[in-house]
Amino acid sequence: MPKAALVSSRQGCDDPGAHAWISLRCVEMLVRVFDMRMHDGSRHFGDIRETYREPPEWYLLRDAVPSLAGAELTGFVTDDVTEAWVDFRWRGHAFSMNNQHGHWWFFVTEPSCPDELLVAVLDHFEAALRPEVALARSLGPIADGARRVVVHEADARISFRDFADPREAQRYADDAASEAEHGPVSARIFDEDFEPVGEGKHY
Repeated sequence: MPKAALVSSRQGCDDPGAHAWISLRCVEMLVRVFDMRMHDGSRHFGDIRETYREPPEWYLLRDAVPSLAGAELTGFVTDDVTEAWVDFRWRGHAFSMNNQHGHWWFFVTEPSCPDELLVAVLDHFEAALRPEVALARSLGPIADGARRVVVHEADARISFRDFADPREAQRYADDAASEAEHGPVSARIFDEDFEPVGEGKHY
């Protein structure tokens, strides 16, 4: 999390409902990480959507490897047009990233690699590739059909609120974006898959 303060509408770990939130996080982790075996025996365990930004994402992901504490880049190849492979080792396991069909696919050579490490890998590179999505995800699961509004205040504070009704989420985001007394405020709306689906509009 950046140095910005976080104002959360969720319960803390000392609250009676905290254990339910932790259980939801565990369920989210299990859903996010999967086990698809490749012909070479490796495990395809997760995806992150491509953003098609410039400079090309493969350089951004390659350069993000060293910031995963203890990770070592072991291979990098790209045609500089459509595709790349990024290989690295971390905590005794060999990982690879490759972009296919609009997503970055993540592989680990040893299929029994603990899910906690796989989630940490996905979290790290999602933060490098799609920081706004990583932030929304870090705030906990979103209920099916619900929306999350993440507000970036002018003073660098970050707050969020979840809504069962998407229309209420849009109204809240518009209200937040219009409160620019101390500088510009941005409010982004995310769905249950943590995909951006809208933003607040100043009225």
